[in-house]
This record gives sequence, C-alpha cells and structure tokens, in this order.
Amino acid sequence: MEALVEAALAGLAPSSKRKYRPVFISFLEMVPLEEAKPIHVRIWASKREEEVSRRTLKQQLYMLSRLFKVAGRKDLSEEARALAKEIRVPPPLPKVNEDLLRTYEEIEDILSRAKPLQRAAIMMLAETGMRVGELVSLRWEDVDLNGKRARVRGKGGKFRYVYFTERTAQLLRELPRDGRIFPVTDRTIRRWVSELLRTHPHAVRHAFAVWFLSKGGNPRVLQRILGHSSLRTTEIYLDLAQSLVEREYRKVTGKG
Repeated sequence: MEALVEAALAGLAPSSKRKYRPVFISFLEMVPLEEAKPIHVRIWASKREEEVSRRTLKQQLYMLSRLFKVAGRKDLSEEARALAKEIRVPPPLPKVNEDLLRTYEEIEDILSRAKPLQRAAIMMLAETGMRVGELVSLRWEDVDLNGKRARVRGKGGKFRYVYFTERTAQLLRELPRDGRIFPVTDRTIRRWVSELLRTHPHAVRHAFAVWFLSKGGNPRVLQRILGHSSLRTTEIYLDLAQSLVEREYRKVTGKG
C-alpha cells in the first residue's frame, strides 16, 4: 500500500502531499485496491460527507482519481471523477469589505470631495446594487427622477427596476441631460471606486445586499433588485447579514 501511495504522490509539492496522503490511505484502509469496485468509491464518499464539506469532498474525489489512475484502475478513476462532477457546490460567500459596511450610510460624506459625475455614479451603485456594466449603459430615458427608480437591462437582456433615494436623485439632476447618464467606461468606474472607496464595484454591490438584509429586507425583493435568476444566489448573503446584525447587537449591548 505504501509503495502505491508514494507513486501517486510523486511529483506533487510537499503541501499537496500532506493533503493527498490521508485521502489515499483512508480509501485503501477501507478496501484493498485489488478488491475495489466502483461502488466502493461511492461508499467511501458517503462516509466522508459526514466529516467534510461538499467542496472538500469534491476535491478529495479528484485526488482519489489520481491514485486510481496511477494504479491502472481506470474504472475507479472514472467513477471518482464522475461522482465529483455530480456534487453541487454552493458558491462561496462574497467577500464584503467590512470597512465599507461600517461606513455604508456615510458614503455621501466620503464622496463629498469627488466630482459630481463620480458622486452620482458611486451613489447609484451603492443605493441600487447595480453592476458596473448596467450603470454605464443607463440612458436618461431609463430613469424616473420623480419616482426615484431606473429601468435596468441586466444579464440575458432582462429588464428590472432598481430604486434610489432623493439624495441620489438630486445628484443626478445636476448632471447634463444627454444620451447616457454616465458617459464613461466600465474601467473608469472601477478606477473611481478604487480611488474613493478603496475597494471594487462588486464589493459595493455585495455591501448593498448585506446592508439591505441586515435592515430586515426581504430576500425575494433583493433577488429582484439585484437581478438574480435564482433565489439561492441571493440567499448566500443571509449569513453575512446575520453576522453583521449579531456584531452590532454585541457592540450596542456590550454582551460578548
């Protein structure tokens, strides 16, 4: 067994060897390789899923496929890879810039020295959760300043409405009324956000989502605002929002 494990580990970096070795041994201790059948791969996986996350199990199955390939067991290798592909892994939690969250309601002050177009663009991102591409595509006919809403063309050409506050409506009223509201490129918007907020536009979108939910917003409403096709995509923000609520409670009450 040890000779086979060493052969399968050959060529890997030391850190990878430390990860792969216990995976190889756990399978070989369950059943000798010469007696193993494809069903044993699934039996092994069913036991492992009680101990590790789906993401980790998916990775470990690909690790096992390497062992089987080295051993000349194509049937087991194919079974491991097929099973790994069957495992659906939820998307990772978005990385939310906590400094941005803490100052979310003070963005107007942060942008006080910015140029009017920059202020309006970033406030629209912060209050609507729009993607950068959606923002730069906005035309004046898409915006209802009195109703404080905008019609956005999202992914797949689907239209939806997003909403903003009077402070953003006032910033928009100060801009020239001609063609596109923000006649700049995606890259320019990203540079502005980086320079003024020290983050990137998608972090602003994440911050909006977490802020909305932490204030008691309905996930289904947020789904429509963000233009997610699946509620599951929106729900990944719930844990982050709950964490934010709990931290705020601990800070206010002083109860650790």
